[in-house]
Amino acid sequence: MIYWGVLQNGEQLLLGRPEEAVLSYDREAPADQLKAVFPADRVWPELAEVLAYREGQGVFRGIVDEQNTRLTGSGLSVELVCRSREALLLDNEAEPGTIRNPSAEALSRRLLEPLGLRPGAGLQPAAGSLFIEKGTSCWTVLADFCRDYLGTKPYVDFEGVVHWEEPQPRRLELGQVVSAEIARLPCRRLSALWKQGCLGGYDTLYSAGEAGIPRRRYLSMENAARPRELLEESARESFRLTVTCAGSWWPARGLASVTVPLAGRYENCPVRRAVYSRDKNGERTRLVLEKGGAADVADPEIGR
Repeated sequence: MIYWGVLQNGEQLLLGRPEEAVLSYDREAPADQLKAVFPADRVWPELAEVLAYREGQGVFRGIVDEQNTRLTGSGLSVELVCRSREALLLDNEAEPGTIRNPSAEALSRRLLEPLGLRPGAGLQPAAGSLFIEKGTSCWTVLADFCRDYLGTKPYVDFEGVVHWEEPQPRRLELGQVVSAEIARLPCRRLSALWKQGCLGGYDTLYSAGEAGIPRRRYLSMENAARPRELLEESARESFRLTVTCAGSWWPARGLASVTVPLAGRYENCPVRRAVYSRDKNGERTRLVLEKGGAADVADPEIGR
């Protein structure tokens, strides 16, 4: 990867290739993180952003949280600690108030434009009101809106566009496997969910349709919006494939397929976490994959 820095005045500075770099992604975390150490022949001016390119494609853009310059017997080096641009939404509070019939224009004016971000297309005005309490981050407001109104999770692309829709899953065909570990975690797999009905009883059964040790849960009406998704999620969580591949496999979010020597073929596995690293020994990418495909969830049954 080739790295560029953006100065406070908008000018760009070629940073080159780092001596060391760690780039991490976690599906449950809003922002990706980068920590990189670069050789330097002088003290750099203060950087606002860092951009990383792989084969001409932008794969990371983030704000600089720390810029540490060190002098040792080997010379000058600069350590940069960065987060992707979702961090702008995390670090800033939203203006308290109420947005009625929230739309892309209203959300952009209130949350995005002050941070130099812009909205993506395809968002229709939503009926209802969006209440913003004092002290709430812009990310929380936006994420709650997308979850409650759209059933999605927002993200910011390399160009600074905030997308409301789920991204098209990137498909990775992994290779150059250095090591792998397969973990089966049946303790996390649910066998059945009983959903509370309007009369108060738990009389609607959602079954995973699998034999094995029973693990049942009961969902109240307030928390029972998506029982099938909960069963599917528990099935995915019961399997982990951790694989380390030589080279760079970034960006890592999406679905990964890989053939593991002596262990077989695994296809369309959601990437839960990934860490890319570069040091004197070369590049490595470590990915944590979940079970591929959807769980086989049976139709609900009424009564016991």
